Amino acid sequence: MWRRQKALQRLREELTTIELFDRLHSYATNPDPADNAAYAQRQLRRSQVMAEIRALDSRTYRKEAQDRVRLGTGAALLLFAVAYAVHHLLR
Repeated sequence: MWRRQKALQRLREELTTIELFDRLHSYATNPDPADNAAYAQRQLRRSQVMAEIRALDSRTYRKEAQDRVRLGTGAALLLFAVAYAVHHLLR
């Protein structure tokens, strides 16, 4: 879980950096061809980063959902065990 959070944080920081460079590109009065090529590369990388973030977020969501199910199952089993013990003690 910790690695996923670190990876998400790194990807979000990279996305912020890309947005900063894109903002600088939009303010440029005469962007040269190299600047335009770098802009195109950033857009490609942006789409890759967004796909990675979506994949990591969905895995995190599924993991949290599985953890909630396990917790609920454990609580139900504990409640059943206590009820079973009380039932036999009161007999």
